[in-house]
Amino acid sequence: MKMNWKKILLFGSLLAVLSFIIGGQIDFTSDKRHTLSDTTIKIIKKPRKNIHITVYLQGDFPAYFKKLQHETQNLLEEFHRANSRLTFSFVNPEKQGSSFIDKLIGKGFRPAEISVQKGSELSQIRIFPWAEIEYDNRHEKVPLLISLPGAKIEDQINRSIENLEYAFSYAINKVTAPQKPAVAILKGNGEWDDIYIADFLTALRDFYRIAPFTLDSLETSPRETIEQLQSFDLAIIAGPTEKFSRKDKYALDQFLMNGGRLLMLFDPVKAHKDTLFYKYKTYALNAELDTEDWLFFYGVRPKPVLVKDLIAAPVMLKVGDVQGNPQLLEFPWVYSPLVTPEKSHPIGKNTGKVKLDFVSPLDTLKNQLKKTVLLRSSPYTDIQGVPAEINFEDIARKPDKKRYNKGPQILGVLIEGVFKSAFRGRVKPVDSEFKSQARTKMIVITDGDIIKNDIKKGQPLPLGLDKWSGIQYDNKNFLLNAVHYLADKEGLFLLKNKSVRLSLIDKNKAVADAGFWRMVNLVLPLILLTVIFLTAMWWRKRKYKRFHV
Repeated sequence: MKMNWKKILLFGSLLAVLSFIIGGQIDFTSDKRHTLSDTTIKIIKKPRKNIHITVYLQGDFPAYFKKLQHETQNLLEEFHRANSRLTFSFVNPEKQGSSFIDKLIGKGFRPAEISVQKGSELSQIRIFPWAEIEYDNRHEKVPLLISLPGAKIEDQINRSIENLEYAFSYAINKVTAPQKPAVAILKGNGEWDDIYIADFLTALRDFYRIAPFTLDSLETSPRETIEQLQSFDLAIIAGPTEKFSRKDKYALDQFLMNGGRLLMLFDPVKAHKDTLFYKYKTYALNAELDTEDWLFFYGVRPKPVLVKDLIAAPVMLKVGDVQGNPQLLEFPWVYSPLVTPEKSHPIGKNTGKVKLDFVSPLDTLKNQLKKTVLLRSSPYTDIQGVPAEINFEDIARKPDKKRYNKGPQILGVLIEGVFKSAFRGRVKPVDSEFKSQARTKMIVITDGDIIKNDIKKGQPLPLGLDKWSGIQYDNKNFLLNAVHYLADKEGLFLLKNKSVRLSLIDKNKAVADAGFWRMVNLVLPLILLTVIFLTAMWWRKRKYKRFHV
């Protein structure tokens, strides 16, 4: 059958023109890295005015940063296809002069210093892995590089590429939203003073409107207090130490029944680490917060015992003094479990180790609500009952590993679904409008210290930084993810679960095989040209042979 080349060429030309007019593309990648989610498309199409994105990741830098730059450009091209009002440009800060760079740094765009090997020389270069969104006289920063302490740069780049769609979508949604979500920091039950949660509050202010809210007013004006609480999108209970009354629990129950989200960080067992440091002993007692019945109805049950874990953060203790300088040594401390958040959930993705102190286990109960474990101890655990005396003399004793056989313990749970009121069929402590169920979500973590920052010379330190050992843990990143997930009503945070598989070059193998591939690049083209030439000569000779007969 003779092929009609004219028709084939005409069809191909029409297909090319149609593709150019539509401006689309077909994503053949297995991980669909070039396909935007429905949530992202909805956010991208929201702006009714021009929106411009300036990317500062431009310049002469290593291949893995070029990959991040390339993927960023691909994503923004997809954004532009979804909404032509969205434009973007790439700028090299190093070519703009020192005043431009100083302005960038003053706006919070921190540069990254990386080492580059050129032959036998090692040099340092500065890059700005950031983008800036401008919309209606509003500006928003977008971090392009995720910081993962201890991870290889290739892994960081891979995680950063996976995070690009979420990072840009979240920033665009934030800059185009009429106002930030409102977050209540609940007071009235002995929660942490602001100085102990100052670093986390500072981080939250970039994303939310924050205000303290006291439940004490339930005694004088319960109905008005409950209505005012419901004006917030999310509430945080941080380290309560005083008993919750029936009115407190009813107010929180109705907050959930009206669609509010709740982050509850509390200690079922009361033990003071500060007392332990100064007096070398403390007492662990049941905190008696009276939350068991309320939480039981939502499907979780905290146990008033302590988890001891062989995989734990160290504690620094003074073992001597030399000419006025204290001599500190590092010891393992089983009452400070060091846990890795659940990586399969977006809250735990791209987070490092989280440090806990005097944490209690949780049981999950079967009901209509979905429960996802966010924090879990290692398998090498023991349970400490209360009341009990805890002192640093225990450090000198080598732990009996045979006793640490209680298995992984649940320490933090996400609960989501259609909640039913814990006060259904019961006498209400407040005469107010009652709602019996709603779709919402809450997170329960049995450690109030997870949100507490250390204090040094009267000033709060970064959350997760241990002032004694100088080790930085990832408590802040984990809690920010938790708040973002709870406050997200559009499903945007689920974009963090996007996975991208990159084929990275093995540098050692590339160097070892460099000579071979140079030879291939030199010889193979010559061989191909020779084969093509000989084939052409053979075909020409065969074609015209009949004319010489």
